[in-house]
Amino acid sequence: MAGATLFTRAARLSSSTASLVSSFRTLAVCPIATQTRTISQSVLSKSTRQWLPTTALVGGGIKTAVQQQQQQTRGMKVHSSVKKRCEHCKVVRRKGGKRHRGYLYIICPANPRHKQRQG
Repeated sequence: MAGATLFTRAARLSSSTASLVSSFRTLAVCPIATQTRTISQSVLSKSTRQWLPTTALVGGGIKTAVQQQQQQTRGMKVHSSVKKRCEHCKVVRRKGGKRHRGYLYIICPANPRHKQRQG
C-alpha cells in the first residue's frame, strides 16, 4: 500500500512539473510585446505643417510644441551659495522689499542651465 501512495504522489508531482515546464516554454517562445512610439501621418502632412510656427522647423527636423514648452519652462537651481558659471552670467538682486534685501539671482542669456537663485 505504501508503494501505491508513493506512485500517486510521484504521478502528481510529475504532472505538476510537466505543466510548469510547459508554461515556462510558452513564456520563452512568446515574444514580449514592446511598445514603440510612432509619429502619425497627420503630424507630418503638408496641411498640418503650414499651421506650425516657423521656429518648429529648425534644423531640417520637426520639433513638437511639447518639447519647446518643456525647454521654455525649465526652472532654476536653488543654492545657498550662487556663483557665475561663465563670462555671460550676470548677478541680479530681486524681490527685495522694506524688510529684507531680496534674493540673489544668476541669469545667463547664453546658457539657460546656469540660472540660479540663492535660497
